[in-house]
Amino acid sequence: MNVYEGKNIRNVGIVGHGGSGKTSLVSAILFDTGATTRLGRVEDGNTTTDYDDEEIERKITISAKLAVCEWNKNKINLLDTPGFVNFIQEARGALRVADGAAVVVDAVAGVMVQTEKVWAYAEEFGLARLVVVNRMDRETANFERSLDSIHQLLGRSCVPIQVPIGQEKSFKGVVDLVSMKAYMTAGDGTAKFTEGPIPADAEARAKEYRDRLVESVAESDEGLMEKFFDSGSLSDEELVSGLKKQVSEGKLYPIVYTSATANI
Repeated sequence: MNVYEGKNIRNVGIVGHGGSGKTSLVSAILFDTGATTRLGRVEDGNTTTDYDDEEIERKITISAKLAVCEWNKNKINLLDTPGFVNFIQEARGALRVADGAAVVVDAVAGVMVQTEKVWAYAEEFGLARLVVVNRMDRETANFERSLDSIHQLLGRSCVPIQVPIGQEKSFKGVVDLVSMKAYMTAGDGTAKFTEGPIPADAEARAKEYRDRLVESVAESDEGLMEKFFDSGSLSDEELVSGLKKQVSEGKLYPIVYTSATANI
């Protein structure tokens, strides 16, 4: 068993409304990091963290569970939590011991009641947060509508650091707004992907949201704001360092786009 220093251990609460795909997201992370050899599915009752008979039968998480993986020589403790109202205090308990939270939002339904509740828990404990818009491959999933919901109910400090390539059945990857490169899935459920130029039909959206990201990072830091006014932009290095600092300080909350069940 590997031994990790404290600086190389991350405790991440996976929280959100019931049915948003938290357990499926944990299963995909475990599979892609090599912690498991198969992509578990809630429908098949074989996920790593929903192992109680009642959870398998109901297809919901009832109590918080711990799963562990390694990435870039860091140990990541994933706390998979319930999202239904009867069990939501389990999420609060998990966040008390977490370093940060990944708040999972359904791309179809947007921010829901328990999403706001777990967001308030994270606020209470002063946690840095990442917003994961999941289920982008589902029918009626929508980038703009889900983003509007996030801005209205969680605040405009939530900023996309990716934009999806396609949506619903055509969802096949994302554009990284920092590197301005496209990452396309292999489409076979594995962790394989290809890095390449941004597809023509995603270029305009990527440029628009890259500009918004740069402005958001600049607005949250006086030094970067001066550089932004002087040059009209920020370098990739300034963007990354500014984003890292402001996420850790709880000034900005990055948004990423996924389909856990399709492993995208």
